Parts: sequence; structure tokens; C-alpha cells
Amino acid sequence: MTKKELKILRDLLLQRRQEILERVGASSEEIGMLQAENAADWVDRVSLDDAMNNLMSKESELARELEGIMESIKKIDGGEYGICEQCYNGISFERLEVVPTAKYCIRCKNEIEKQQRRRPNYRGRSTIPTEIFEWYD
Repeated sequence: MTKKELKILRDLLLQRRQEILERVGASSEEIGMLQAENAADWVDRVSLDDAMNNLMSKESELARELEGIMESIKKIDGGEYGICEQCYNGISFERLEVVPTAKYCIRCKNEIEKQQRRRPNYRGRSTIPTEIFEWYD
């Protein structure tokens, strides 16, 4: 990957990081306002709780995305950015332009998703031993 491409991707990551930080700040203010509200009846309290849960869920999602962004920036600085964590080949600039935090090349990501679709999951973990799937391959 060229220095120019790395700069473009780094700028994309920094821009997205700034957007997230602004959204988290606004979200934190909303949570503070909701916590300050004193709901008069149980219906209002349920609505406030629901709104708080939604905001906190969005904040958690943004925090995970921010973590991926920071990891990607660290990889750029360390010269390890754009390397697939599965096959160790380069991830295309085009893919990174769309998903700058991508950890896998298209081929490996498709294979991972294919395997995930084939396996029934329970809370993210397969409930059936892997050997059973190998019988059907």
C-alpha cells in the first residue's frame, strides 16, 4: 500500500473517530438528562428506562467501533495495517476504503461468514461439536 493510500485511510479513521467522540458526548448528555428526569408514574419510568437502555446500547456499539478505529490507527503507525489476520495477505485498498477497520480480506471474511452461517450458535458459541460439521463437508 502506498503512503498516499495510507494517509487517505488514516484520515478516514480520524474523521470517523471524531464523529464517534461527538456522538458519545451528545449521548452522554442525553443520558444525564434522562437520569435527572423524575418519572411520575410507572409508564413514564418504563419509557425512561427504555430510552436509557437504547442510548447505552448505542454508546456500547460506538465504543466498540472506536476501539476498532484506534486499533487500526495503531497498526498504521506500526506498519502492520492492511494485513489479513487470517491468511496474512494484504487487504485491498478498495475494501479498506469502505471498511477501514477491516481485519480480513474479502476471501477470508466470506469464508468466516460462510462457516458462521453453517453452524447453529447459542450466544455466539456452537452447541454442536465441530467434528459433526466435518462429516457433512
